[in-house]
Amino acid sequence: MGSTKKPEAAFALSLIAGLLILINGITLGAVASFLPLIQMGRPSDLPIAATILNTLMIVGIILGIIVLVSAVMLYRNPTQKTMWGTIILVLSIVSIFIGGGFGLGLILGIIGGILALRWKPK
Repeated sequence: MGSTKKPEAAFALSLIAGLLILINGITLGAVASFLPLIQMGRPSDLPIAATILNTLMIVGIILGIIVLVSAVMLYRNPTQKTMWGTIILVLSIVSIFIGGGFGLGLILGIIGGILALRWKPK
């Protein structure tokens, strides 16, 4: 069996969740850049839709980076598992507003955060 001195499962799930949330945010920005080509709705709606998508992109990138950093910090310093697990859990739930890392990032982040909070070294 693997080492139980570090929360490896929580780290792996949280890392994947952070990557998915980050990619989801970048995808929103890509969609915003193609809006003028798609021209859905009235042309006057394009700046509003682009602004909303760009804002969601920024939020998604920030959330993804923080979840990634929290996962790494959880692995490097498991004695602070409560702080890093809580950050991962809360920000994964907040990511639902940007698509939750295509839904899978949200689920993996919640599971990873809970595993981090419940992890006990053996």
